Amino acid sequence: MRNFKFIIALVLFLSISTMLFSQEEIVEMEKVDTIVAEKDTGIVVMETDDETVRIGEDLFVAVKDTVPGDAVAISSNLYVHGLLQGDAICINGNLIITGTVLGDAVCIGGIAEVGSSVVIKGDLVCIGGKLTRDERAQIDGEIVNISLPFMRPVLKYAFKYIGPNDVVSPKPHLHTFARRIGGFFIYIVKIVALIVFIFLIILFFKGGVDRVSDAIAHHFWKSALAGFIGVILTLPLTLLLIVLIIGIPLVPLLWIAIMAGMLFGFVCITYTLGKIAAEKKGWKDKSPYILALIGLLVIEIITLLGNLVILPGGPFMAVGALIKVIGFIVSYVAWMIGFGGVILTRFGSRTFGNSK
Repeated sequence: MRNFKFIIALVLFLSISTMLFSQEEIVEMEKVDTIVAEKDTGIVVMETDDETVRIGEDLFVAVKDTVPGDAVAISSNLYVHGLLQGDAICINGNLIITGTVLGDAVCIGGIAEVGSSVVIKGDLVCIGGKLTRDERAQIDGEIVNISLPFMRPVLKYAFKYIGPNDVVSPKPHLHTFARRIGGFFIYIVKIVALIVFIFLIILFFKGGVDRVSDAIAHHFWKSALAGFIGVILTLPLTLLLIVLIIGIPLVPLLWIAIMAGMLFGFVCITYTLGKIAAEKKGWKDKSPYILALIGLLVIEIITLLGNLVILPGGPFMAVGALIKVIGFIVSYVAWMIGFGGVILTRFGSRTFGNSK
Protein backbone atom coordinates (compact mmCIF):
# COMPACT_ATOMS: atom_id res chain seq x y z
CA MET A 1 0.00 0.00 0.00
CA ARG A 2 1.83 3.13 -1.24
CA ASN A 3 -0.33 5.86 0.17
CA PHE A 4 -3.12 6.12 2.70
CA LYS A 5 -4.85 8.48 0.32
CA PHE A 6 -5.20 5.54 -2.04
CA ILE A 7 -7.33 3.84 0.62
CA ILE A 8 -9.54 6.88 0.99
CA ALA A 9 -9.97 7.24 -2.77
CA LEU A 10 -10.77 3.56 -3.13
CA VAL A 11 -13.50 3.63 -0.50
CA LEU A 12 -15.00 6.85 -1.82
CA PHE A 13 -14.92 5.83 -5.46
CA LEU A 14 -16.43 2.41 -4.81
CA SER A 15 -19.27 4.08 -2.94
CA ILE A 16 -19.84 6.57 -5.76
CA SER A 17 -18.95 4.65 -8.91
CA THR A 18 -16.96 1.73 -10.22
CA MET A 19 -13.93 3.89 -10.93
CA LEU A 20 -10.82 4.04 -8.75
CA PHE A 21 -7.18 5.01 -9.06
CA SER A 22 -4.60 2.39 -9.95
CA GLN A 23 -1.60 4.68 -9.41
CA GLU A 24 -1.12 7.40 -6.89
CA GLU A 25 1.14 10.23 -5.87
CA ILE A 26 4.54 8.97 -4.66
CA VAL A 27 4.94 10.48 -1.20
CA GLU A 28 5.75 9.21 2.27
CA MET A 29 2.86 7.08 3.53
CA GLU A 30 0.95 8.44 6.49
CA LYS A 31 0.21 6.36 9.54
CA VAL A 32 -3.31 4.97 9.57
CA ASP A 33 -4.87 5.15 13.00
CA THR A 34 -8.34 3.81 12.28
CA ILE A 35 -10.20 2.46 9.28
CA VAL A 36 -13.64 1.04 9.95
CA ALA A 37 -16.18 0.06 7.32
CA GLU A 38 -19.50 -1.26 8.58
CA LYS A 39 -20.85 -3.57 5.91
CA ASP A 40 -24.46 -3.14 4.78
CA THR A 41 -24.82 0.13 6.74
CA GLY A 42 -22.93 2.37 4.33
CA ILE A 43 -20.97 3.82 7.26
CA VAL A 44 -17.24 4.33 6.79
CA VAL A 45 -14.93 5.80 9.44
CA MET A 46 -11.33 6.74 8.63
CA GLU A 47 -8.81 8.57 10.78
CA THR A 48 -5.15 9.55 10.36
CA ASP A 49 -2.93 12.20 11.86
CA ASP A 50 -3.97 14.57 9.07
CA GLU A 51 -7.53 13.58 8.14
CA THR A 52 -10.75 12.44 9.78
CA VAL A 53 -13.43 11.14 7.44
CA ARG A 54 -16.99 9.99 8.09
CA ILE A 55 -19.21 8.56 5.37
CA GLY A 56 -22.83 8.04 6.39
CA GLU A 57 -22.17 8.98 10.03
CA ASP A 58 -22.12 12.42 11.68
CA LEU A 59 -18.72 13.84 12.64
CA PHE A 60 -18.36 15.88 15.84
CA VAL A 61 -15.56 18.13 17.05
CA ALA A 62 -16.46 18.73 20.69
CA VAL A 63 -16.10 22.08 22.46
CA LYS A 64 -12.82 21.29 24.21
CA ASP A 65 -11.41 19.08 21.46
CA THR A 66 -8.56 19.94 19.09
CA VAL A 67 -8.60 17.93 15.87
CA PRO A 68 -5.46 18.03 13.68
CA GLY A 69 -5.84 18.08 9.91
CA ASP A 70 -9.05 18.03 7.90
CA ALA A 71 -12.52 16.87 8.91
CA VAL A 72 -14.64 15.43 6.10
CA ALA A 73 -18.28 14.31 6.31
CA ILE A 74 -19.97 12.74 3.28
CA SER A 75 -23.71 12.01 3.28
CA SER A 76 -23.72 13.07 6.93
CA ASN A 77 -23.45 16.18 9.10
CA LEU A 78 -20.29 17.88 10.39
CA TYR A 79 -20.33 19.71 13.74
CA VAL A 80 -17.34 21.87 14.68
CA HIS A 81 -17.68 23.17 18.25
CA GLY A 82 -13.98 23.01 19.15
CA LEU A 83 -10.73 23.67 17.27
CA LEU A 84 -10.19 22.15 13.81
CA GLN A 85 -6.66 22.71 12.53
CA GLY A 86 -7.44 21.87 8.90
CA ASP A 87 -10.37 22.20 6.49
CA ALA A 88 -14.00 21.42 7.30
CA ILE A 89 -15.62 19.68 4.32
CA CYS A 90 -19.25 18.55 4.28
CA ILE A 91 -20.83 16.99 1.18
CA ASN A 92 -24.51 16.05 1.04
CA GLY A 93 -25.03 17.08 4.66
CA ASN A 94 -25.18 20.06 7.01
CA LEU A 95 -22.15 21.96 8.33
CA ILE A 96 -22.61 23.46 11.81
CA ILE A 97 -19.74 25.60 13.13
CA THR A 98 -19.58 27.28 16.54
CA GLY A 99 -15.83 26.87 17.10
CA THR A 100 -12.63 27.60 15.18
CA VAL A 101 -11.51 26.33 11.75
CA LEU A 102 -7.93 27.12 10.76
CA GLY A 103 -8.51 26.12 7.13
CA ASP A 104 -11.43 26.44 4.72
CA ALA A 105 -15.04 25.58 5.53
CA VAL A 106 -16.90 24.04 2.58
CA CYS A 107 -20.49 22.81 2.44
CA ILE A 108 -21.95 21.26 -0.73
CA GLY A 109 -25.64 20.44 -1.01
CA GLY A 110 -26.54 21.22 2.59
CA ILE A 111 -27.11 23.93 5.19
CA ALA A 112 -24.09 25.80 6.58
CA GLU A 113 -24.64 27.47 9.95
CA VAL A 114 -21.92 29.75 11.34
CA GLY A 115 -22.29 31.02 14.90
CA SER A 116 -21.32 34.34 16.46
CA SER A 117 -18.10 33.13 18.11
CA VAL A 118 -16.80 31.36 15.02
CA VAL A 119 -13.31 31.99 13.62
CA ILE A 120 -12.54 30.67 10.12
CA LYS A 121 -9.03 31.43 8.92
CA GLY A 122 -9.70 30.35 5.34
CA ASP A 123 -12.64 30.65 2.96
CA LEU A 124 -16.28 29.95 3.76
CA VAL A 125 -17.94 28.24 0.80
CA CYS A 126 -21.55 27.07 0.52
CA ILE A 127 -22.71 25.62 -2.80
CA GLY A 128 -26.18 24.30 -3.55
CA GLY A 129 -27.51 24.89 -0.05
CA LYS A 130 -28.28 27.64 2.44
CA LEU A 131 -25.76 29.74 4.35
CA THR A 132 -26.71 31.16 7.74
CA ARG A 133 -23.95 33.33 9.18
CA ASP A 134 -23.89 35.52 12.27
CA GLU A 135 -22.45 38.95 11.47
CA ARG A 136 -20.11 38.69 14.45
CA ALA A 137 -18.38 35.62 13.03
CA GLN A 138 -14.76 36.19 11.93
CA ILE A 139 -14.10 34.99 8.38
CA ASP A 140 -10.55 35.83 7.27
CA GLY A 141 -10.93 34.45 3.74
CA GLU A 142 -13.59 34.87 1.09
CA ILE A 143 -17.28 34.10 1.54
CA VAL A 144 -18.81 32.26 -1.41
CA ASN A 145 -22.50 31.42 -1.35
CA ILE A 146 -23.94 29.88 -4.51
CA SER A 147 -27.57 29.03 -3.86
CA LEU A 148 -28.94 26.42 -6.25
CA PRO A 149 -32.33 25.28 -4.89
CA PHE A 150 -32.40 22.19 -7.09
CA MET A 151 -28.92 21.01 -6.15
CA ARG A 152 -29.64 19.47 -2.77
CA PRO A 153 -32.25 16.95 -3.97
CA VAL A 154 -30.20 16.38 -7.11
CA LEU A 155 -27.11 15.67 -5.03
CA LYS A 156 -28.97 13.09 -2.96
CA TYR A 157 -30.18 11.51 -6.18
CA ALA A 158 -26.70 11.70 -7.68
CA PHE A 159 -25.19 9.54 -4.95
CA LYS A 160 -27.79 6.92 -5.77
CA TYR A 161 -27.74 7.40 -9.53
CA ILE A 162 -24.01 6.95 -9.95
CA GLY A 163 -23.88 3.82 -7.84
CA PRO A 164 -23.21 0.62 -9.83
CA ASN A 165 -26.54 -0.95 -8.92
CA ASP A 166 -28.79 2.08 -9.18
CA VAL A 167 -28.63 3.19 -12.80
CA VAL A 168 -31.89 4.76 -13.88
CA SER A 169 -32.77 4.46 -17.57
CA PRO A 170 -35.38 6.61 -19.34
CA LYS A 171 -38.83 5.10 -19.70
CA PRO A 172 -39.81 4.65 -23.38
CA HIS A 173 -43.46 5.56 -22.81
CA LEU A 174 -42.72 9.09 -21.55
CA HIS A 175 -43.93 12.09 -23.55
CA THR A 176 -41.23 13.71 -25.70
CA PHE A 177 -41.23 16.89 -23.60
CA ALA A 178 -40.94 14.80 -20.45
CA ARG A 179 -38.02 12.97 -22.04
CA ARG A 180 -36.27 16.27 -22.75
CA ILE A 181 -36.85 17.37 -19.17
CA GLY A 182 -35.57 14.00 -17.97
CA GLY A 183 -32.51 14.28 -20.18
CA PHE A 184 -31.76 17.75 -18.82
CA PHE A 185 -32.21 16.48 -15.26
CA ILE A 186 -29.80 13.60 -15.86
CA TYR A 187 -27.29 16.08 -17.33
CA ILE A 188 -27.54 18.18 -14.15
CA VAL A 189 -27.05 15.04 -12.06
CA LYS A 190 -23.88 14.25 -14.01
CA ILE A 191 -22.59 17.79 -13.46
CA VAL A 192 -23.28 17.51 -9.74
CA ALA A 193 -21.48 14.15 -9.70
CA LEU A 194 -18.50 15.78 -11.46
CA ILE A 195 -18.48 18.55 -8.85
CA VAL A 196 -18.39 15.95 -6.10
CA PHE A 197 -15.51 14.14 -7.79
CA ILE A 198 -13.66 17.43 -8.34
CA PHE A 199 -13.90 18.39 -4.68
CA LEU A 200 -12.89 14.94 -3.45
CA ILE A 201 -9.90 14.66 -5.78
CA ILE A 202 -8.64 18.15 -4.93
CA LEU A 203 -9.16 17.41 -1.25
CA PHE A 204 -7.17 14.17 -1.21
CA PHE A 205 -4.75 14.63 -4.13
CA LYS A 206 -3.96 18.35 -4.17
CA GLY A 207 -0.24 17.77 -4.81
CA GLY A 208 -0.89 15.54 -7.81
CA VAL A 209 -3.47 17.97 -9.18
CA ASP A 210 -0.94 20.81 -8.94
CA ARG A 211 1.71 18.79 -10.82
CA VAL A 212 -0.65 17.78 -13.62
CA SER A 213 -2.03 21.32 -13.83
CA ASP A 214 1.49 22.77 -14.13
CA ALA A 215 2.34 20.26 -16.86
CA ILE A 216 -0.78 21.25 -18.81
CA ALA A 217 -0.13 24.97 -18.38
CA HIS A 218 3.57 24.86 -19.33
CA HIS A 219 3.40 22.05 -21.92
CA PHE A 220 -0.07 22.44 -23.41
CA TRP A 221 0.63 20.96 -26.83
CA LYS A 222 2.65 18.08 -25.42
CA SER A 223 -0.26 17.32 -23.08
CA ALA A 224 -2.69 17.43 -26.00
CA LEU A 225 -0.46 15.14 -28.08
CA ALA A 226 0.06 12.71 -25.18
CA GLY A 227 -3.69 12.59 -24.57
CA PHE A 228 -4.41 12.01 -28.26
CA ILE A 229 -1.86 9.20 -28.48
CA GLY A 230 -3.15 7.72 -25.22
CA VAL A 231 -6.71 7.61 -26.54
CA ILE A 232 -5.57 6.16 -29.88
CA LEU A 233 -3.55 3.40 -28.17
CA THR A 234 -6.38 2.35 -25.88
CA LEU A 235 -7.99 -0.06 -28.37
CA PRO A 236 -4.71 -1.63 -29.63
CA LEU A 237 -3.56 -2.22 -26.05
CA THR A 238 -6.88 -3.86 -25.22
CA LEU A 239 -6.69 -6.12 -28.28
CA LEU A 240 -3.06 -6.97 -27.50
CA LEU A 241 -3.95 -8.10 -23.98
CA ILE A 242 -6.81 -10.20 -25.34
CA VAL A 243 -4.60 -11.82 -27.99
CA LEU A 244 -1.97 -12.68 -25.39
CA ILE A 245 -4.64 -14.68 -23.49
CA ILE A 246 -2.64 -14.36 -20.28
CA GLY A 247 -3.32 -10.64 -20.42
CA ILE A 248 -7.12 -10.99 -20.49
CA PRO A 249 -7.45 -10.53 -16.69
CA LEU A 250 -5.54 -7.26 -17.08
CA VAL A 251 -8.10 -5.76 -19.49
CA PRO A 252 -10.47 -4.56 -16.72
CA LEU A 253 -7.50 -3.08 -14.85
CA LEU A 254 -6.40 -1.28 -18.01
CA TRP A 255 -9.80 0.30 -18.48
CA ILE A 256 -10.09 1.20 -14.80
CA ALA A 257 -6.71 2.94 -15.08
CA ILE A 258 -7.82 4.75 -18.25
CA MET A 259 -11.11 5.92 -16.74
CA ALA A 260 -9.39 6.97 -13.51
CA GLY A 261 -6.72 8.80 -15.51
CA MET A 262 -9.29 10.65 -17.60
CA LEU A 263 -11.31 11.63 -14.54
CA PHE A 264 -8.19 12.80 -12.70
CA GLY A 265 -7.08 14.67 -15.80
CA PHE A 266 -10.47 16.34 -16.21
CA VAL A 267 -10.27 17.66 -12.65
CA CYS A 268 -6.79 19.00 -13.40
CA ILE A 269 -7.87 20.74 -16.62
CA THR A 270 -10.78 22.42 -14.82
CA TYR A 271 -8.37 23.60 -12.13
CA THR A 272 -5.95 24.86 -14.79
CA LEU A 273 -8.65 26.80 -16.64
CA GLY A 274 -9.82 28.27 -13.36
CA LYS A 275 -6.30 29.48 -12.55
CA ILE A 276 -5.95 31.02 -16.00
CA ALA A 277 -9.29 32.81 -15.64
CA ALA A 278 -8.31 34.07 -12.19
CA GLU A 279 -5.01 35.43 -13.52
CA LYS A 280 -6.78 37.18 -16.40
CA LYS A 281 -9.29 38.81 -14.04
CA GLY A 282 -6.72 39.64 -11.38
CA TRP A 283 -8.36 37.44 -8.77
CA LYS A 284 -5.90 36.49 -6.04
CA ASP A 285 -5.87 33.80 -3.34
CA LYS A 286 -8.89 32.00 -4.73
CA SER A 287 -9.73 28.65 -3.20
CA PRO A 288 -8.75 25.70 -5.46
CA TYR A 289 -12.33 24.48 -5.23
CA ILE A 290 -13.61 27.77 -6.64
CA LEU A 291 -10.98 27.73 -9.39
CA ALA A 292 -12.02 24.21 -10.41
CA LEU A 293 -15.69 25.21 -10.49
CA ILE A 294 -14.83 28.16 -12.73
CA GLY A 295 -12.96 25.81 -15.06
CA LEU A 296 -15.88 23.37 -15.09
CA LEU A 297 -18.22 26.21 -16.06
CA VAL A 298 -15.88 27.20 -18.91
CA ILE A 299 -15.92 23.64 -20.27
CA GLU A 300 -19.61 22.88 -19.78
CA ILE A 301 -21.23 26.23 -20.55
CA ILE A 302 -21.79 25.39 -24.23
CA THR A 303 -23.31 21.97 -23.49
CA LEU A 304 -25.49 23.50 -20.76
CA LEU A 305 -26.72 26.12 -23.23
CA GLY A 306 -27.51 23.40 -25.77
CA ASN A 307 -29.52 21.45 -23.20
CA LEU A 308 -31.51 24.57 -22.34
CA VAL A 309 -32.16 25.52 -25.98
CA ILE A 310 -33.43 22.04 -26.82
CA LEU A 311 -36.10 22.01 -24.10
CA PRO A 312 -38.92 23.84 -25.98
CA GLY A 313 -38.69 21.33 -28.83
CA GLY A 314 -39.68 22.02 -32.44
CA PRO A 315 -37.08 24.00 -34.42
CA PHE A 316 -35.14 24.62 -31.21
CA MET A 317 -34.17 20.95 -31.13
CA ALA A 318 -31.98 21.25 -34.23
CA VAL A 319 -30.26 24.38 -32.90
CA GLY A 320 -29.84 22.84 -29.47
CA ALA A 321 -28.46 19.63 -30.95
CA LEU A 322 -25.85 21.59 -32.94
CA ILE A 323 -24.81 23.52 -29.84
CA LYS A 324 -24.57 20.25 -27.90
CA VAL A 325 -22.31 18.78 -30.58
CA ILE A 326 -19.99 21.79 -30.26
CA GLY A 327 -20.10 21.43 -26.49
CA PHE A 328 -19.27 17.74 -26.77
CA ILE A 329 -16.22 18.52 -28.89
CA VAL A 330 -15.02 21.13 -26.38
CA SER A 331 -15.57 18.74 -23.49
CA TYR A 332 -13.88 15.84 -25.29
CA VAL A 333 -10.81 17.95 -26.08
CA ALA A 334 -10.64 19.03 -22.43
CA TRP A 335 -10.82 15.41 -21.22
CA MET A 336 -8.13 14.42 -23.72
CA ILE A 337 -5.73 17.21 -22.73
CA GLY A 338 -6.23 16.43 -19.06
CA PHE A 339 -5.55 12.76 -19.77
CA GLY A 340 -2.35 13.78 -21.54
CA GLY A 341 -1.22 15.74 -18.50
CA VAL A 342 -1.82 12.67 -16.35
CA ILE A 343 0.28 10.55 -18.73
CA LEU A 344 3.15 13.06 -18.75
CA THR A 345 3.26 13.25 -14.95
CA ARG A 346 2.47 9.57 -14.30
CA PHE A 347 -0.76 10.28 -12.46
CA GLY A 348 0.69 13.41 -10.88
CA SER A 349 3.49 11.50 -9.15
CA ARG A 350 6.25 13.69 -10.65
CA THR A 351 6.76 17.01 -12.39
CA PHE A 352 7.23 17.14 -16.14
CA GLY A 353 9.95 19.17 -17.85
CA ASN A 354 10.45 22.61 -16.37
CA SER A 355 6.90 22.89 -15.03
CA LYS A 356 6.82 24.12 -11.47
